[in-house]
Amino acid sequence: MVTGKGRPHGRSPRSPSSGAPSSVPPSQAPTSRAPASYVPLYCKSHYSFLEGASHPEELLERAAELGIGSLCLTDRDGVYGIVRAHVKARELGLHLIIGARMTVADGSSILLLAADGTGYAHLCRLISAGRLRSPKGKSVVEWREVCAHASGLMALWGGEDSLLVREPDPAFVARDLRDAFGDRLYALVTRHRRAEEARQERRLRERARRYGIPTVAGTEVLYHHPSRRQLQDVLTCIRHG
Repeated sequence: MVTGKGRPHGRSPRSPSSGAPSSVPPSQAPTSRAPASYVPLYCKSHYSFLEGASHPEELLERAAELGIGSLCLTDRDGVYGIVRAHVKARELGLHLIIGARMTVADGSSILLLAADGTGYAHLCRLISAGRLRSPKGKSVVEWREVCAHASGLMALWGGEDSLLVREPDPAFVARDLRDAFGDRLYALVTRHRRAEEARQERRLRERARRYGIPTVAGTEVLYHHPSRRQLQDVLTCIRHG
């Protein structure tokens, strides 16, 4: 598995269950596996328009080749690729975790992962609410809506557009998220070899300690193999005009 910046992905303290039907039994799964604690937490497919450069099936096939037993599919503001991903996950004996990167009205974002069927339903309702009020191709939700749909969801809060790395201090949002998600809220540490990331990570870690939020590493995956790097570069150029 390769990130959009050519770095390996991160780790997960635990992986929630998929909201979709169960995968094939472990006895039918490939025997070669990476450590159970290693889970790509932040993967985008081509369904994240002009961001991801791989099909959902390709991401899962690459995970199987690398001996990774679980993968989170977190496309932007939607679960478009879940059916195709679920079919491939069952075929390969992998554990698919359903999620989405949700855009918030203040311009920031948060990753939400379904821990069970209730979480999957809440994620879909939240996406629908954001889509219905937004122009075509967009989705925007409010923090109060994120908190209201927290049951059954795990939240990963971080990344370059997160309030955790911005000014001013987002203490009011941190309080609401902590109250809503409890021990299912994590501060997401990401590294993409950018000069500003060292300062942003120090700020995120300091705030996470102050708010009592545990940290987890998760680099954004945008394609499954280095050969897709050029395509992803083209998509990035188009996206930024």
